[in-house]
Amino acid sequence: MTAATATPATGERVTGSRFRKDVEGLRAVAVLLVLAYHAGVPWLSGGFIGVDVFFVVSGFVITNQLVREVEATGRVHLLGFYGRRAKRLLPASALVLVVTAVASWLLTSRVQWQSIGGDIAGSAVYLVNWVFAARSVDYLAEDVEPSPVLHFWSLAVEEQFYLLWPLVLIGLVLLLRRRARRSGARGASGAAVSRRSLAAGLLAVIVVPSLVFSVVFTALQPAAAFFVTPTRLWELGAGALVALGAGTFGRWRQRTGALVAWVGLLVLAASSVAVTSSTPWPGAAALAPVLGTAAIIAGGFSCRRMGVAGLLGLRPLVWVGGLSYSLYLWHWPLLRFWEWELGTPSAVQGLVVVAFSFLPAWLSYRYVESPIRHARALNLSPRYALSVGVNATLVALVAGLALGQGGTLGPSAAARPTGATWSGSAAGDGASPPDADPSGPSLAGEVVALPHPSSEKPGDEPFFDRVTPDPASATSDLPALYDLDCASEVTDATVRMCERGAADGDVVVAVVGDSKVGQWLPALEEIAADRGWLLRVYTKSGCTFTAATIVLPETGEPFTSCRTWSDEVFQRITGPELPDVVVTSGLRGEALDASGEVTEDAMVEGYTAYWTALGAEEVPVIAISDSPQPRGEVRSYQCVADAPDDVASCDWPAGDGSGSPALRAAAQQVDTAEYVDMNPWVCPEGTCPAVYRNVLTYRQGSHITATFAEVLSEPLAGYLVPLVEGAGPSGDPETSPGR
Repeated sequence: MTAATATPATGERVTGSRFRKDVEGLRAVAVLLVLAYHAGVPWLSGGFIGVDVFFVVSGFVITNQLVREVEATGRVHLLGFYGRRAKRLLPASALVLVVTAVASWLLTSRVQWQSIGGDIAGSAVYLVNWVFAARSVDYLAEDVEPSPVLHFWSLAVEEQFYLLWPLVLIGLVLLLRRRARRSGARGASGAAVSRRSLAAGLLAVIVVPSLVFSVVFTALQPAAAFFVTPTRLWELGAGALVALGAGTFGRWRQRTGALVAWVGLLVLAASSVAVTSSTPWPGAAALAPVLGTAAIIAGGFSCRRMGVAGLLGLRPLVWVGGLSYSLYLWHWPLLRFWEWELGTPSAVQGLVVVAFSFLPAWLSYRYVESPIRHARALNLSPRYALSVGVNATLVALVAGLALGQGGTLGPSAAARPTGATWSGSAAGDGASPPDADPSGPSLAGEVVALPHPSSEKPGDEPFFDRVTPDPASATSDLPALYDLDCASEVTDATVRMCERGAADGDVVVAVVGDSKVGQWLPALEEIAADRGWLLRVYTKSGCTFTAATIVLPETGEPFTSCRTWSDEVFQRITGPELPDVVVTSGLRGEALDASGEVTEDAMVEGYTAYWTALGAEEVPVIAISDSPQPRGEVRSYQCVADAPDDVASCDWPAGDGSGSPALRAAAQQVDTAEYVDMNPWVCPEGTCPAVYRNVLTYRQGSHITATFAEVLSEPLAGYLVPLVEGAGPSGDPETSPGR
């Protein structure tokens, strides 16, 4: 192969008889698509396909380099290859990561430092795509804001490909040479290995398996599939196949090459406006931009001066293409810096920011990338080049780790000076929860009447000497069910049951539902230990326990795994795992009705279907209210971290909780169900306190912290004990349900 080109992510040129200006211009198209998409240009809904274009061109260039080396020398010089990658990529990326770490320290809350620092560290070692993949399916990561290094996921995929592909190529060459020797063909030199054979091996080893996995995994877990390496390898492999087919494409007639390239460009343009963020990606839909890019490159072998090649070879596009790696590195952190200081940018403001990114991109290209890339000492010594890249990585890694560690060492918030708080006793006067009469009140009537909390009394002491948990660790203050792997993930329909409390308890309480019932587990465990109950915990992230079909809020699609999970739990708790009482709650307040509309009535019907059937089995249901959603964009724990001397300013007006109306309505329709309203305790006197007597109240979304749940165990016991033990067994283990 004699053509020269440049990688989309690195800009490194391959020497040869001609410089492929069209490929350089293709890199410009790719980066401009990404910049415009991130800026928020409304009509460019599929601008993120620019990353797919990058992948194809990277696979093309890297394969071209490696195969030419094999054909010229019979081998691949791995140290030289990795040294070139290291000196070209790592210093520039390390600079951006260090600047991002410093800016994050100056512009963001201490609460964010730990997350951002971890992302920077993951980016430094080019594994951050797996971090983002895990976060995308982590229900507990709902409060994590877009990372300032989110764009490094694609660079991580490419780096992993760069590590893998030379080894695969060497393996294929050795295998093909062995087969050639056995068949009596020439096998002593690299020239004996045909590009056609390498292409067949690449298809079998990488492209086809990766494409199949991409289609299947994208259908199952689209959020994670977007980031993980196996779903993307086929895209880089497509570029590699174009490089291996250079001889065939170069023999095309000029008219044929021009036609193929124009078709590819039209497919690329159509994809950029037809694809949306809701399109499952990168499954089968990604074939369009990938094949379109491959067609543009393939057509350029025989038609280099006219048509698409002439258009992409225009000087401005070639210049932007040469700067594309730097532009890609700088534009996204700058957008995040703007958002941190001035709020979400409009499309016009976003375009201004990405336009400004040309300045740091050019400066880093001129004074960091180019001097290091062309340094004579580095060109002569691959080991030295590799060490420069490794040292740059270490600097970025230290910057990320230092930022993350800073998030755990900051000053803690002071004691709450004023605000709407309550006394904290179960009955409002310091009394313990009343013991239940074994014949107890019926769940068909009113719940036991407890006084609502009142304003803080002068003598009330804080529970802790400083705010607990630390706001920087709020998202880690979780119920035990997550450490015990009791909660099924959003995409997992497998039922996981954990037993807590008294193993030989006379009363069996099934705790069933999503994370909104799970948040009460610390209080329920304390009550169960005190009363001798056995808790059987069945929870699934984002999944309300109902016979109705709820929808995924991100896509509006039916939450099928939730329905499967709910039905299996229902079969178990009305059959072999029959409890004495079911305790539930739920975040979702609406579900799909028969006409396909999402309504509260459908959710109420779903609740009543399950609860009525449970009542027929003499299993009553206690529904706990959904805790209110904080108002505004700033998380309450983040506000507390930023305003440690004025935590009362972080309070917000109380609400009902999105799931409460449906729970309340269903309880009113089922004689064997009761609704327990804990919101007057979570948010007394119409105000939700961010801090109550030095207890941080909220973590992710509308979830209360595990520490706050423990504080509320007494008022919760005041409601539950009479209801549960009044409905529980009479003491005869032979007739008691759930035994």
